[in-house]
Amino acid sequence: MTTLAANQSELEASSPNALRLKIGACVVGVSIIAGLLASLALGAVDISVAEVLAVFAGDAAETTRRIVLDARLPRALCAVLAGCNLAVSGVLLQSVTRNPLADPGLIGITAGAGMAATVVLAVLPGVAVLLPIAAFIGAMVSAVFVYAVSWRPGGGASPVRMILAGVAVNAILGAIIGLLITAFADRIPAVMFWTTGSFNGRGWQHLRLMLPYSIVGMVMAMSLHRSMRVLELGDDAASTMGVRVERTRLIAFAAASLLAGSAASVAGLVGFIGLVVPHLVRLVLGTNRFVLPVSAFAGASVLLWSDLLARTVLAPSELPVGVVTGLIGGPYFIYLLYRSGWLR
Repeated sequence: MTTLAANQSELEASSPNALRLKIGACVVGVSIIAGLLASLALGAVDISVAEVLAVFAGDAAETTRRIVLDARLPRALCAVLAGCNLAVSGVLLQSVTRNPLADPGLIGITAGAGMAATVVLAVLPGVAVLLPIAAFIGAMVSAVFVYAVSWRPGGGASPVRMILAGVAVNAILGAIIGLLITAFADRIPAVMFWTTGSFNGRGWQHLRLMLPYSIVGMVMAMSLHRSMRVLELGDDAASTMGVRVERTRLIAFAAASLLAGSAASVAGLVGFIGLVVPHLVRLVLGTNRFVLPVSAFAGASVLLWSDLLARTVLAPSELPVGVVTGLIGGPYFIYLLYRSGWLR
């Protein structure tokens, strides 16, 4: 048995997929490093890469140091962490529902998180520590509702029903957010970014706010990595192989909601990262192995570069980052619908 497992590992290590994994990991790593350097260098005041490196070496002007360390670095790290969270949340939802179109934004999880967090901002603006907790509760309630509506005995959750339920939930929660914005007009600056997503003004306190919940969600997700791969074979096959299906599904939904909720508590309603990134990673790797960890870093890279485009493409004005991800993810979503045969 041990010899068989060893031979299998050797075959896997020598397969073309192993080479694609190494190339994909290198590309993602370089992309994140380049994105961080570009984010720290570009902005209202352009700073050379040499000056950015001098800041970390402790040999830079005070003004440059403050721009890099107090403004741009925490914003970039918030984008990295939120991108990780949203991409992993998408992987979990696609695996647990066996629905390639599942995404925390499309099926209402992000909207539920954003609505709950908007309630906190509008009603209890002085209690920012409640933001991730409220966002998690809102995301979880929304996820359970959408899944329950789309589920049918013997057939599970239909992709079409899930998308339709998600559209309805997004519309309802969007209307509630609009009502809150109207009712609490004096607090619009603190609430408005939820509708399109933004990292404008994000600092170290926001990173510290999101980090503990992100760590818990990531640990939960990574602990389910093997079970989720087996679950993709179907409930009956997974049960035969010793996977506790309902327990795994519940933990996966909780982890996905926690990750999406913590991201929304800082970034607002950023869509399509959880949909696009896992598909691109599977396309590059050619397999479902290592999709979860690679998607985490790929999501960080995509949202980091999206935020950089959002604040530089129309400089000195700044676009909401949700607009950029929507322009990227919307056409890809139409492509997925067409490829699945639903638009033919």
